[in-house]
Amino acid sequence: MRFSDLKSTILAQFLVPKGNTVVPFIEGKPGGGKSACAREIAQALQEKMKIKDEQIVEFNPSLRDPVDVLGIPFKHVSGTHNEWLPPAEFYNLRMGVGPAILIIEELSDAQMSMQNPMCRIILDRFAGSLQLTDQLFIIATGNRVEDRSGANRLSTKLGNRLRCLPFEEDLDDWVAWAKRSKINDVLIKFLQFQPNLLSDFDPKRKTNPTPRAWEKVSYIPEFENDKDGLLFYQHAAGDVGEGAATAYCGFRKIYLSLPDFTELMKAPKTYKVPTDQSVLWATVMKLTTIVAEKKTTQKQANAIFEYLLRVAPEMQAMAVREIMSGAGKLKLMSSDLFLKLSANLSAGL
Repeated sequence: MRFSDLKSTILAQFLVPKGNTVVPFIEGKPGGGKSACAREIAQALQEKMKIKDEQIVEFNPSLRDPVDVLGIPFKHVSGTHNEWLPPAEFYNLRMGVGPAILIIEELSDAQMSMQNPMCRIILDRFAGSLQLTDQLFIIATGNRVEDRSGANRLSTKLGNRLRCLPFEEDLDDWVAWAKRSKINDVLIKFLQFQPNLLSDFDPKRKTNPTPRAWEKVSYIPEFENDKDGLLFYQHAAGDVGEGAATAYCGFRKIYLSLPDFTELMKAPKTYKVPTDQSVLWATVMKLTTIVAEKKTTQKQANAIFEYLLRVAPEMQAMAVREIMSGAGKLKLMSSDLFLKLSANLSAGL
């Protein structure tokens, strides 16, 4: 299931009567965006239910011991028996606090000694002897066993308490998330050109191109004395591997070296259309960025639209999508040239 489908359907499930008794387990490849999805669901639920920050807890059972669920034993004041002092995370989710959210991270990485106490939390809403709020929403995430990332097989009794939902990476969903999250615009345009590199996980490799890894690439700064871009490349390769880093750095170099297109504005019908697909894609995407700029005039936009009418139909369709998904200038897009250009999008290209 896509990020957007998981988010919308899990929220819908939670908001029906007894919907909080269903515990979705979002399972997928490492680095795909499962945690981001769970957190966005929690944020949306928090806004709808007016949940306090302290009533939103993330718990990673693979990094904890059973005592972190059961609590620490201490002698009752009567001296006749012991009681259990619960950890702060679960105390914040105790009965009486009202609506609350528990995100169980990397559930499939947990050993059996931790899966057992999680079973009681998920089904009975007890952490040891501490009764949890009857308005608790639980979301679990985890990796697949076949990806050899440290995931363990879930016990059948734990799996039976969960609604297992597969997470599948989707370019459109990722682009929408990336724009909300201020991911580097050149990186977004590259992955639109090379969508197969958004998620290319191979357990045999040490580093892989995944949505999480690309996010880290987005934060690489410009280094001093890096004229040939080798330092940038080495950092990128450290996140996504040599092959993906080579492809991205090549595209990035092309994109950043493009002219300001003053000549194109003067002669859009004769300005050279690149034959190299990488250069052409970079050019088209750079032009869509110019359309979104506040200083761009209708005359300049029309020149860009006229030029775009000369590129391949699939490129035209992608340009229209990018323009319409951006800040969007209704006046610029109301021209006859843009309407002609958008006809390819209407045709389903």
